[in-house]
Amino acid sequence: MADKITGVNKYELPKRSRKEIMWNNFLGGFSWSFGAFLGIIIVGLLAGLVISKINLVPIIGSWLGDILKHATQNLRIPLEK
Repeated sequence: MADKITGVNKYELPKRSRKEIMWNNFLGGFSWSFGAFLGIIIVGLLAGLVISKINLVPIIGSWLGDILKHATQNLRIPLEK
């Protein structure tokens, strides 16, 4: 039973240098950001494939074109006085 560590002493065992802690945190952060980057790339590619297959871009383009046409017709400022 003398080998059992309890209380505050269990937190004092894993002593690591600051350099080792910094290196481990750097590698963890780098791995996390790289994984997030790859995930965003994969989701973006899949979304682009789905959008290109259902021809949603021409629908959105014509809708935006109608909005711009309506806005320019209603906001015409006469150039001559």
